[in-house]
Amino acid sequence: MANKVDQDIMREANRKLIIQALFNAEQTSRSEIADQIELHKSTVTTIYREIEESGFIEELGEGTVSKAGGRKPKLIRFNHNLGYIVSFDLGHYHLRYMAARITGEIITQGELTITGMDIAAIQRAMLAYITQLGTLKTDRGLMGVSVAIHGVVENNRVHYAPYHLDLLSIDLAKQLESQLNVPVYLENEANLAAVYLRDYRDYDGGALLHNFITVNIHDGIGAGVILNDRLFPGVHGEAGEIGRMVMSNNHWQDEGFTGDVHLEDLFSEDALIARLARIKKIDYLTMDEFLSLWDNNDADALHLVDEWIETLAKAIFNLVQYMAPEAVFVHSRILARHPEFYTRMEARYQTIAPHTTIPLKFARRSVDRATLAGGISYTTRKLLDMIDFTLIFTDNKSKQTT
Repeated sequence: MANKVDQDIMREANRKLIIQALFNAEQTSRSEIADQIELHKSTVTTIYREIEESGFIEELGEGTVSKAGGRKPKLIRFNHNLGYIVSFDLGHYHLRYMAARITGEIITQGELTITGMDIAAIQRAMLAYITQLGTLKTDRGLMGVSVAIHGVVENNRVHYAPYHLDLLSIDLAKQLESQLNVPVYLENEANLAAVYLRDYRDYDGGALLHNFITVNIHDGIGAGVILNDRLFPGVHGEAGEIGRMVMSNNHWQDEGFTGDVHLEDLFSEDALIARLARIKKIDYLTMDEFLSLWDNNDADALHLVDEWIETLAKAIFNLVQYMAPEAVFVHSRILARHPEFYTRMEARYQTIAPHTTIPLKFARRSVDRATLAGGISYTTRKLLDMIDFTLIFTDNKSKQTT
């Protein structure tokens, strides 16, 4: 009995290694896979038939004959046209969305405003978006959904959320699954941004990073941690909640804050804009209006931006001291709109740690897609049961099949 169990475990491990080889290759063949993972060709052929029956294999035609002669190899890869995944980023004021092939190629993305909407109305908006997509000319159509949560997620349930508090009293994943008949996965938005950088490798430099941190400065402030190529969620999914760090300076009480004041109460993008609105005695400011005031040398806007840059540079430095990663990546839409803010932040970080070898990097290219595309690759891994395998994703549309 034990021997049969061992054989089943080994067979499943080999099956996943073959899928990994298929997934990561632009094109390959059964013989190349056998050589790559050091399995006998007959073993690969047996498992190959099973994988082929699952629809995972896409044939690309014949290759060239090797110098040793013989038949032309059949070129194959993982089926890019198998199906698609939809990823949502459930923010405070916006629901962002993306549809992408299971192999990562982005098909479409966008956003809608959800100000004042309860979670039931937001669910209806999600379902309406998915319904109009149809199959997107894929074999199986929708295969899975991810939802990025600006809060703490454990066991696919929301356990902390600074807004959309009705998320705490419902099982969002289960409700969506019953309506869509596909698996639905919830995860923290900063964690998914870290997963994106790991899986899509969308960063400069030739060296492959295995240990890094993403800092997402949006509605709140959160960090996603990759340790030895694995996402580190911490106990109860609470790792990286740096926005909840308590500030030691109490001068913000002059702005009406009472009790313990947290980092994201003051320096998330939403909080920063709201603080200027209160100072100006205005009900509401948009990001455009906030940045316009800064562009026009408004004294209050200039002061808040200076304070924002100074505080975040110090917070990131402290984070680096705890974790000693290979790099820290920052995502922020304010920084994307005004890259000179990042230049100042990076310069301040360097003055705090003039001899550090740990770089601070601005992930400008991925600020609008990191969390969403991270949700795509995270869901693919879940669907294939390959969370801890090396899978390389691409958003290169030229590689898509039609």
